[in-house]
Amino acid sequence: MSSPSTLVWDASYLPAAILSCVAFLFIYKYVSPTLSGFVFPTYLKLPAGKQIDWNTRVISSIHAAVVSTMCAYTLMYDDELSKDPIWWDAPVVRTSCAIVVGYMIADLIIMTVHYRNIGEVFYFFHHGASIYAYVYVMNFGVLPYFANYRLVAEFSTPLVNQRWFLDVLGYHKDSSIFILNGILMTVVFFVVRVACMPLYWYKVYSIFGTEAFNRLGHMQFVLVATCLVLDSINIFWFYRMCVGVRKVLASHDKNRNIKTQ
Repeated sequence: MSSPSTLVWDASYLPAAILSCVAFLFIYKYVSPTLSGFVFPTYLKLPAGKQIDWNTRVISSIHAAVVSTMCAYTLMYDDELSKDPIWWDAPVVRTSCAIVVGYMIADLIIMTVHYRNIGEVFYFFHHGASIYAYVYVMNFGVLPYFANYRLVAEFSTPLVNQRWFLDVLGYHKDSSIFILNGILMTVVFFVVRVACMPLYWYKVYSIFGTEAFNRLGHMQFVLVATCLVLDSINIFWFYRMCVGVRKVLASHDKNRNIKTQ
């Protein structure tokens, strides 16, 4: 293996990132508004801000479905990934990272243009840290195991978006489908974004100080610092999620008690 000083920037995955960015912007601008208005007439009655949010969640769900599928495929079929977590060349993982980078750049563009409607500072920190880390994986081919491990988090995204869609479509927060989605969303979010943290950091600890790790040079910072940022944000989001679920369940119990009186 080459050392960091001779590591060559491989731009062969950049076209995938560019294509990803363009494709998600196209879906956001043209595909989602057309199909959403056709399938869900309620969409056409939403204010402009809600339609913007709707379309961003459509591309978010598509992105999560694509990346999660690729992540699951790698976990099942690439046995070398765990054996050589730092330097193993994993084309599927690098392609996944390119798709993620493209999507997040597209999402940042949309959030910047429509900041008053959908902007949230935590998303800028989250996307910025993710792009910074995944660009290294995409272009240098390093840390594929850790990148793929972080992408497991995308399994929770469709459920998070689904909760928002149910709310906008008029489903009462006391309805069975809303409560079921909320509980499932919280459980899955906890499993793939919070509970997996100790395993991730144990893997980091297991390779810390090894020859392969020392050859990373300044890229050790990518492995540790960016993931600390992402984990902090995920813990904050999980806290907010738990507060929301608690309120919904409390309201459900209160309404049930009123009906039985």
